[in-house]
Amino acid sequence: MSKPSAELEEAWRSTCRTVLGGEVGGLYEFENWLLEDHGPRMVRPSCLSGKDVVSVYSNYPKAVRMASYDELDLNAQYGPLSINEIKDIDSLAEAVSERAIYCGNIVLGNSKFVQDSTVITDCFHTHHCERVAFSKFAAYCSRGGYSDYLFGCHGMGPVHYCIRTSATWDCMRSLMLSKSEFSSDCYYSHGLTGCQECLFSFHLKNQRRRIGNLALPKDQYLQIKAKLLEEMRTELSEKKRLPSLVEMTANRKPDHSKLKAVMALPEWGKWKAEAEDQSKIEEAFGQTSQVLLGKRMGPVGAYAKLLGSNSAVHMEKAKSCASGEELWRVDYSNFMSFPPERLLTQPQADFFGEHAALGEEEVKGLSLRTAPALIGPLAYFCHTWRTGKLSNDIEAPLAIDSSDCYHGVLFMLSKSCAYCLMPRSCEFLFGCREARESSFGINCHFSTKVSRCFELDNCNNCSDCFFCHNIENCQECMFCFNIKAKRYAIGNVEYPREQYLRVKKMVLAELASRLEKDKVLPWSIYSLGGKKISPLTC
Repeated sequence: MSKPSAELEEAWRSTCRTVLGGEVGGLYEFENWLLEDHGPRMVRPSCLSGKDVVSVYSNYPKAVRMASYDELDLNAQYGPLSINEIKDIDSLAEAVSERAIYCGNIVLGNSKFVQDSTVITDCFHTHHCERVAFSKFAAYCSRGGYSDYLFGCHGMGPVHYCIRTSATWDCMRSLMLSKSEFSSDCYYSHGLTGCQECLFSFHLKNQRRRIGNLALPKDQYLQIKAKLLEEMRTELSEKKRLPSLVEMTANRKPDHSKLKAVMALPEWGKWKAEAEDQSKIEEAFGQTSQVLLGKRMGPVGAYAKLLGSNSAVHMEKAKSCASGEELWRVDYSNFMSFPPERLLTQPQADFFGEHAALGEEEVKGLSLRTAPALIGPLAYFCHTWRTGKLSNDIEAPLAIDSSDCYHGVLFMLSKSCAYCLMPRSCEFLFGCREARESSFGINCHFSTKVSRCFELDNCNNCSDCFFCHNIENCQECMFCFNIKAKRYAIGNVEYPREQYLRVKKMVLAELASRLEKDKVLPWSIYSLGGKKISPLTC
């Protein structure tokens, strides 16, 4: 893998001056630290050239062939399939496996100066990133967009001048900030909303100049901040990393003294439960299956295995350390590293943050060395991140401006979606992973602006497509790989409209029949390339 460009090195130094008050060394020196919270990326050799191919999806079967996006001929010509090859889905899957090459190093739109990255859209000066869009000067980042000057960030957007932030929305000039929104100039903090100038603080709303949740006069705040930033610069310069907020607290026995004091307040526990209406989600799934397959299906929970097969929605039950109340632990960003013995529900966390703080002497004694012990009584974490205008989001612990969504992780600006991971500006999506601006889809992954589609991977600006990978500006296509601007295509070959629709009718009937009977399918877009493969047929 290559080293960051000179432009990114300068962007890193500029970000350090802005966030830390000074430079700490070159960007490449901090690669290991900036990648600590990121999951493993899949890197395989290209079947065409042997060069490294980076993929955002790590579960492709071992037998599939991979190639870099810039190596593929998206206008390659193929012969039509024979009658025997299109008699049913099994025969179609077998036939197209010879043409199936899965693509990595995907760089789309108006992008330039992109290194060692994949699923990048409209980005400039990007290094070692996955699934980043509409951003510039980004390195060692994943899952986000609409940002600039970001390093080691995960689940972000928009953010500006940030280092090692996770699950942040509209934040800037921050370091080690997690699950926070509309905040700036914050360090080593968690669960902030609308805050500025906070250090080592938890679960605050609309506060300014807080250290350990304690409000300070401006001069005193700036004096302590300057001392702490100097310590951070020294630590980074010498050791090339800083400990994370979770790292500071995970191995210490919790001191619940402040939590117990807050729980004794008469207002504790007096929050209202939200109303839930599952019927709206069932109706949305029925409509979507009718549009896609010509048959209404339900209930949605009966298809959980199908919808969860590749959506990467991982949630498990846990309990609040304050009340024993059930809550969801969510596999998103660094959330699974939150210590289980320090978890609160969101109403509990909000109330605690409003009423708990360090003492003035404790704040004066705060340093990187003393922080783990001093912040222990404040350091509670929350897996729930629900903000903005929300309505009827069920089993959706992470949701931003969404409605009628069910059992998923981080619904953003979306409605009527279920079993999805990080849909943004979507509606009527089920079982989809990281889709943007899409509608009426089932099992559509890493795709943007797709509608009425089923089993897609890395597709853009497409409609009425089934079992396709890396296609762009296509309509009415099935079992296609690595093509652009085609219509009525099967296995990368265009057919007369009437012939195409006959095959499509057969495919939809078989899909509907299988799903009605078994609730699952033996095929997915990720399994097609794992069928019979002749050696060296790239």
